[in-house]
Amino acid sequence: SYSFCTLLGMPEGLPRMLSTPLTNGARSRRRVAVYGGAYDPITNAHLQCAAQIIHSKAADEVIIVPCGPRPDKPGLRTSVLDRYVMCQIAVNTAFSPGFPVQVSDAEVNCEVALATFDLLSHLRDSMDADLVFVIGSDWLQPQIGSDIRTWRSSEGATGRRLVDEFNFLVIKRPGYEVEDLSVFGPRFEWLKMPDGMNYIDSNLSSTEIRSRAANSADDRLQIIDGLVQPGVLAFVKRRSLYKRDENSPRNAGK
Repeated sequence: SYSFCTLLGMPEGLPRMLSTPLTNGARSRRRVAVYGGAYDPITNAHLQCAAQIIHSKAADEVIIVPCGPRPDKPGLRTSVLDRYVMCQIAVNTAFSPGFPVQVSDAEVNCEVALATFDLLSHLRDSMDADLVFVIGSDWLQPQIGSDIRTWRSSEGATGRRLVDEFNFLVIKRPGYEVEDLSVFGPRFEWLKMPDGMNYIDSNLSSTEIRSRAANSADDRLQIIDGLVQPGVLAFVKRRSLYKRDENSPRNAGK
């Protein structure tokens, strides 16, 4: 079962906030892209993706939502609070003031991560905006058992409701082709860049960052310098987040 916390899609207390909402074309309400993930840690590739969602005009705003604890991912070794802080550091140092990328603390106080349907339902109730959930094409591969329509939530099998009630912005992932996006429903759309612009892809992963940090004999962690924001690097070093220490609480359940 899922433990629910107070969900704040655009809480007033967050350090990163917009002074005025943006509008895009004829849209009368903000379109907010919900970009969820573990962010263990947040990388420059995550920031690049968030920026390009704004550049594409697919959304007026992006909110990065680090997930709560994941019992299904025992390797998720870093607390949600540490991951949230790293996201805040990254967003507030990577982007110019006023650039519409935020970090949400929606799951910071949750005992476990919220299922996507539960998270989006609560954000929908708490935000005056149209939501679009960001996914990769690797989540649309039923032939290998990866199908968003089969996802579950605190209410049971709600995958069909998920795709019926919410919009999805799909980013193409190399090796994960989708011949016909409409097969999954009318609320799915590809992320497309405006004419004259190409989407800049990156295969940099949090897994690679953790592996490099864990195997580095250099306490300065220069092996991940340039792959995460300098403030995130400093936080990782200060908290010794990814060192190989079997006695560390962060490695419990590894």
